[in-house]
Amino acid sequence: MSGMTNTIIIEEYREEYALAIAKMWNLSRDSWGGDTRVHTEESVKTKEANAGNIALYLAIDGEEIVGYCSLSEYKEDVGSLYIPLLNVRPDYHGKKIGKMLVMKAVEKTIELGWPRVDLYTWPGNVKAVPLYKKCGFFWEDRDDTTHLMNFIPAVINTPLLKPVFAKIDWYDASIREIEVKPDGLKENGFTFYEYEWKDQQKNVRVRFERSGRGISLIETDDYLLELKMADHEVIEEMPQKVELLFVNKTANPVMLKVDGNDHERTVSAFKDELLVEKRAVLTDQVIFKTGEEPSEWKTHPFFSVNVSINGEECELRLGVKPKQPAKLNVKTDGNLSFLGEKKVIELEVENSLKQDAVFEIVFSRDEHVELEKRIFSVSLEANERKLVATPLVVKKLGYYQPHIAITAKIENGSEYTFENNLVGIALKGFGEKFGGETKDFWHIYNGGYQVNIRKRDYLITAGRNQQMNQPFAFFVPKLGKPYSTEFSKQKPVAVKWYFNDAAMIFKMVFHSTEFTGVTLTLYTALYGDGIVKKWVEVENDSKETIHQLYLNQSLYHEKSHAYFPLEKDVIEFSEIKAVDFGDIHSHCLTGNWYFTEDHGEPIGLCWPTECKANFEGWQFYLEFELGPIQPNECKRLEPCYLSIGAFRTWQEQKAFANKLSNVEHSQSISEKSLKLENNNPVVYTDQLALELQTSRTSFINGPIELFINGESKLSAQISSADERTTYQALIPVIDAQPISIVTGNIQSDSTTTNLNQLIIVPRGKVEAYTEAGQGINSYILDNGIIRIKAAPEFYPGLYSLVYHENEWFDTSFPEKVAKGWWNPWAGGMKTSPAQLNTFSLMKEYTTAEFMDIEDKHGNQWRTIALHTKINNHPIWKGLQYTQYFALLPGVPVLAYFVKIVESGGKSLLSETLETDLFLTGESLKDLSVISNFNDKKINVGIEEQGINMKNVSFISSEKRREKLYHIEGEENDIFEGYMNKDAFEIILTQEIKETTKPGYILFDQREISKSTLINLRRIVF
Repeated sequence: MSGMTNTIIIEEYREEYALAIAKMWNLSRDSWGGDTRVHTEESVKTKEANAGNIALYLAIDGEEIVGYCSLSEYKEDVGSLYIPLLNVRPDYHGKKIGKMLVMKAVEKTIELGWPRVDLYTWPGNVKAVPLYKKCGFFWEDRDDTTHLMNFIPAVINTPLLKPVFAKIDWYDASIREIEVKPDGLKENGFTFYEYEWKDQQKNVRVRFERSGRGISLIETDDYLLELKMADHEVIEEMPQKVELLFVNKTANPVMLKVDGNDHERTVSAFKDELLVEKRAVLTDQVIFKTGEEPSEWKTHPFFSVNVSINGEECELRLGVKPKQPAKLNVKTDGNLSFLGEKKVIELEVENSLKQDAVFEIVFSRDEHVELEKRIFSVSLEANERKLVATPLVVKKLGYYQPHIAITAKIENGSEYTFENNLVGIALKGFGEKFGGETKDFWHIYNGGYQVNIRKRDYLITAGRNQQMNQPFAFFVPKLGKPYSTEFSKQKPVAVKWYFNDAAMIFKMVFHSTEFTGVTLTLYTALYGDGIVKKWVEVENDSKETIHQLYLNQSLYHEKSHAYFPLEKDVIEFSEIKAVDFGDIHSHCLTGNWYFTEDHGEPIGLCWPTECKANFEGWQFYLEFELGPIQPNECKRLEPCYLSIGAFRTWQEQKAFANKLSNVEHSQSISEKSLKLENNNPVVYTDQLALELQTSRTSFINGPIELFINGESKLSAQISSADERTTYQALIPVIDAQPISIVTGNIQSDSTTTNLNQLIIVPRGKVEAYTEAGQGINSYILDNGIIRIKAAPEFYPGLYSLVYHENEWFDTSFPEKVAKGWWNPWAGGMKTSPAQLNTFSLMKEYTTAEFMDIEDKHGNQWRTIALHTKINNHPIWKGLQYTQYFALLPGVPVLAYFVKIVESGGKSLLSETLETDLFLTGESLKDLSVISNFNDKKINVGIEEQGINMKNVSFISSEKRREKLYHIEGEENDIFEGYMNKDAFEIILTQEIKETTKPGYILFDQREISKSTLINLRRIVF
């Protein structure tokens, strides 16, 4: 076949083509459902370096890459290559480039001696399916996928057929009817795919049987050969008749030799040699031994014969589906079991025989359960299935896997006896660790959690329920480079499950056939709190040093509402819109973890820092560089950890990944967000610098509008042709309010995103002065909007918080009093160590001063600093700490935090600080607590009531326009309120740190969302 049409040439991939390939993918989005992710030169280089392709063919027009076709070894089945990806740029459709690429892949398969090449597509790909079929592919009739197989390489490489195809072109001479639907001729349960060629000289017909993936019929002008069986479904260990038909169309006798092959599941003595003048029918018997039920994804057990006609050879083959006389399956309801619990097993019994039968089913005795009855008799018509309820009582937790003996009795008196040892159910309980096996899976269990290892390809899923299909799965690792798919098709030489004090562990051992002397051992450990630990050992059993070896561990995860550490920030992705790994640039990843909150169960993953993490399409893979491995050396790779609900927040996941004992409370950034310059919400200039950024690989594409306090400040149109993932803007803030909210929206492709940022615009100055009155000296800060007061001689805290002349603190100043439950009571606001009550605190010494301090952004705050030294308390003696109450000029915000000056020789680990403040309006009953829940408004001063303040939006007054917003510090464990008829108290607790994360009190007349206010937490001291 020619590799050129006009200007198009086909060449193999070289790294220098990466940028042009990225352009091709970016211009081909409409061919892939409107995919908006952006490919780059670097992402293409990374992908192709780790793809493990045998070949990658590119269609090139001048400097442009206009077509792409990769070829690799098929990981799902033996004996086949595979086209993972085929693409032609949309503006080059109709130029037969797809045909050129596919034909190149088919030719390479023939050249390498492989019998077939497979690919996947989607049913609606009406443009490509006819192309595939013309190039020799058959569409397999399946519900679970759109899979196509091409047997042309087997045809061309069959010795008996080589003389024929030396004279005709297999593509041009094909007379196959092309229809956009699944293919196949169905006879006796078999599905056959048939090629036919005809020209002026030759007529050829070759038929392939679907499940055995081999030739079952060859007809030429000279011969007809066909291998036949009565039925595709056969009963294990029961002799089956096979028939070979040979028709000699020539005028001369031919020598026919037939030699049956024994395979893993077949036993046959089919062997003959004879001279045939016209016609011969050879028959024999074959037995298919007991074994695993075949999978639709793999070549089935088959019977094959080598046939020689006058010395020209071919292999004929028929695949079958071996079955036991009856198929059994059991299920039970519920995830956890309990001793003494009465349960019902649902036993499915399906007759695999072609005639009616009575099945006697006998369950063995077992320590795990007590069956109500052990012997069942089930009468079934041919192919009928019935459900048998089997009551039992749970006696012991663990894996109930009985030995089941079955006798099938047929009306003619025949009996078939067989057994089933691969039916089981898990009786899961807290603290119980065990393993089990079914015909399709190995399982390990720990408490309510389980891990499932699929026998077909060793895919590993895990969850807190009995479902086999989970949103997360590990694939079996690959060795390379280039990477080999051998282990997904290879049977492990050993499997074992065992447990230690904490975990249930599953072990699989593989011997590599492609890397001489290498043994791969895979470990999966399941802990009772929902942690799955996965690691690998690679051993060199040879006498030669392995100088370089890589291991690829890939996985998939169907997810939304995910958190990824990108560019030193933690990015929060949409709760609604799914995010594929390929939607994120790998080079942006700056941490060794990610976390999701979807699927009703938080799922997190972390991996060793020494391995390389890469995103590719819907897959994520980790690449371990093993370096040299000496003879008899075993390298144990560092483990990955999957969390199924063990960590409830991304902060916990991050701390575990970084091996930190303390969780750092910090904020995430939305995947599409407005970023302030240096992330500083305090603005001193007349113009605000903003940056719109998206963390997906797609370009920003659509209109953007920005407002400050509802007034339009910017309107712009951004085009994907500009190839922007960020957009910078300057908007005026010269007349902005002290507390201003930047809002906006951007319509980018299918998604409209609302944007918001809170900014603080200081104006004026903060006055600091003292005032003597009633024999007490008060320290006062006044920023023109807020005025705060403290008098250490009276009380070690603030006693007054005034906003526009409205007092919000409830206080007894200048005298301490008894009030309600409290004695003494001073009100106001203070922070002190836990276990140090007000009575004890009043015995200690506190001083005050004005201090100017900077936050981490360099913003200047003026504070009242209250220094307290504890000398008398037996637990806290020697402790010195300072409370800071901070104001910016002209801004209705009070920040407060604590610094520890001296611990007094006491360990402060796990000790807590408690902040309390008492609020009032014009009166106590004037206040209301407002939330977004059904109990939206709670009136103060009426009844005794506790409140979760984390669910509170703001505190309002009936007689005041302003609302009081309280934004707790990031590390506050408790944020609650208590009210009765005497007082309204807010209480916060947090672990003692050298400097605590600040809390904020803010006043504003508007209703401001809590998510907007949380931006204040970016200010730390």
